[in-house]
Amino acid sequence: MKYLAHRFVKSRAAAALAVFSLMMAAALARSASQPIYDEQADARRDIATAIARASKTGRNVVLIFGANW
Repeated sequence: MKYLAHRFVKSRAAAALAVFSLMMAAALARSASQPIYDEQADARRDIATAIARASKTGRNVVLIFGANW
């Protein structure tokens, strides 16, 4: 009985890993075809707007840099 339980857990783990791998492959394929970042964005204007809004509400600004490579 112990062997069957161990085998069942192993097969479920393998199935979960396979599903996760397929989901990641699909996400990577989709992301390769769609740009993540707005290529027409004006970074200086966006940062100035964020700082102005943050100063009114007393919050901090977090800048995240990236590119569509």
